[in-house]
Amino acid sequence: MMLSRSVFQNIVFILALSALFCPKGVMAQDAAAAPKGKTIEVFGKSEMVVPTAFQPVPKRSRILDYEFKATDKSNDQPARVTMMASGGGIDANIKRWKGQFTGGNEDAKKVENKKLGEVTLHLVDTNGNFTERMGGGPFAGGKMVQRRDYAMTGAILEYPDGKTYFVKMTGPNSVVQANREEFVKMLETLSDK
Repeated sequence: MMLSRSVFQNIVFILALSALFCPKGVMAQDAAAAPKGKTIEVFGKSEMVVPTAFQPVPKRSRILDYEFKATDKSNDQPARVTMMASGGGIDANIKRWKGQFTGGNEDAKKVENKKLGEVTLHLVDTNGNFTERMGGGPFAGGKMVQRRDYAMTGAILEYPDGKTYFVKMTGPNSVVQANREEFVKMLETLSDK
């Protein structure tokens, strides 16, 4: 079947108008690619998208900027996802985080470093029996509680001006492992505001 020149031109014109005024397909692709969740602010200059799977909860400490819970069907107890500005040096904090755990799987303990634009991400994985301080803050008093078979995936976001921001997921090993990939994807959404 042969189309006349005018019919062909009309079809091309209609397709062009459709693309111009109805970019539905493009918008659907963009929406599917965009991360879904709550956008939070870091130091007033960066943003990160917290996935909808991490549910906001009341902060257990005033020093936290944000607190969420991560869950998994394999365990009734959620993991805590906490976020806060902090200091004290990269190596000293990584050593302190690791020191909160004893035993565990040595092969699963690691530290990775990568760039997220101008920010350096220090990603720490550790596991074992976790010593949690209840009340009093990280360096002061409070009751010590032992948590068996726990894990932590923690991140230190190091900015070029020397500021550091901590993002940690701590909880039962099975819950942390089930949510680790989502946690890392969240960190990779970090972008300039």
